Amino acid sequence: MTIPQEPRPPEIPGYVFVRKLGDGSEAHVYLYMQPAMSRMAAVKVSRTPVDPTGRDGRRHREALFMRRLSGHPNIVPVYDAGVTDSGHGYTVFAYVEGGSCGRMLRTGTFDPDRTLSIGIALASALASAHRKGIIHRDVKPANILFSTEGTPMLSDFGIAKNLYAGRRSEYSVPWAAPEVLSHRSDGDDSTDVYSLGATLFAMLSGASPYELGYGRELAGLDAGARRNALGRLIVKRPLPELGRPDVPETICAILRKALSKDAEHRYYSALEFARAMQRAQYELYGRADPTVVAGEPPYPRTIMRPRRLGASSSASQPARRKYRIVPVAVAATMLAGTALAFTCVVVPKSDSVSMDGGVRTGFGTARDSDMPHVPEDDPIASGRVPEVEDLSGRYSPDGDSVTFTWTNPDPEDGDSYVWSPVGDDGVDREARGAIVRSESIRVDAADGPRTCIQVSLVRENRRMSDTPSIACVAKP
Repeated sequence: MTIPQEPRPPEIPGYVFVRKLGDGSEAHVYLYMQPAMSRMAAVKVSRTPVDPTGRDGRRHREALFMRRLSGHPNIVPVYDAGVTDSGHGYTVFAYVEGGSCGRMLRTGTFDPDRTLSIGIALASALASAHRKGIIHRDVKPANILFSTEGTPMLSDFGIAKNLYAGRRSEYSVPWAAPEVLSHRSDGDDSTDVYSLGATLFAMLSGASPYELGYGRELAGLDAGARRNALGRLIVKRPLPELGRPDVPETICAILRKALSKDAEHRYYSALEFARAMQRAQYELYGRADPTVVAGEPPYPRTIMRPRRLGASSSASQPARRKYRIVPVAVAATMLAGTALAFTCVVVPKSDSVSMDGGVRTGFGTARDSDMPHVPEDDPIASGRVPEVEDLSGRYSPDGDSVTFTWTNPDPEDGDSYVWSPVGDDGVDREARGAIVRSESIRVDAADGPRTCIQVSLVRENRRMSDTPSIACVAKP
């Protein structure tokens, strides 16, 4: 097999070559100076010449499309793209000097709070890209860069697959979803959620999930055999435990859901994944980093403006959200031999939350007054997707199932609903559910004294209710 020769650093109008930065599987990376803008730039140049049969224009349009995402604070900006005189494709990116997450993991791991902050930021970036029809397909620590201020940024957003490869680009096995490895999917927003979950797992553990849990089975294998064996483990074996005692179970549960082998059991969207991490950060550390997704509020509706609880509350203690069961009116007729089913709604008991002096946003800190104060009965922002209403349920006569129904307060063409079961004490972060088109669902009755579900409205453009509606039905 002929190994493609490394091209000379190309001459790019307006840029001056400085030095080589490194090599990727499909591209060489160089550092350039752009004198007119007084800034440095990273230039990726394809190892092989681009397809001469007319696809160059499509590649260039892809790069231009990527520049539309460059305004997101957690996506590496794209400055330019083109083809060198030698026929190699190139793309000019912002030079991010803080290093990659992959390199940082060689010397240590991240603490849980910092991991949530990074996860929220990256999930925001993915959600923004998904809404423009762009799937990353290769989220992994090596593709997460940090600015000198510590801001995490996703790089290579779809460029590796579309610009540099004359063939279909392969996934990085340790971070790929099972359906990708088993050739059941070419990648979608759900596989990006999985890869981000695997990356956050590694940030806490130091290794990808299945390399951590099955390292002994992989030891001693050559690169090809290791890759194949790892792929089989990801597809067939159970997800290993994180094995880090200082990581709260709340975070472990979020990662388990994101890393579910069945795409239907993962978070429905990258934004939903981000919301789960925000709620966990608020519960555990008394603050939440904001999301940055166009048209969406920065915080979930259940995160309220902090309330000071007085001198008896310790700011160093993690905040805990408790839940109370609040009965709502149930129109039910008492029939002979049939018990009345009481429907309840689970809502956060917000006045039980202990807060410190401020709410951190990004990598700075916002004071209490900066946190949006959102009354329970008002929308957090205009144009948001509303919650479903009148969610209620009734047990079947034999007690084996429960039928839940709800109404859509503002129906639109293409609406659907994502639902999942929840536990008595609030949202079950590992709950398994599904997407339905109708305004009702029949579920198996829970083993306990009540059956609870959560339901979110999903628009055709994949925007969904910021906060799910939750209802419980007591077993008769």
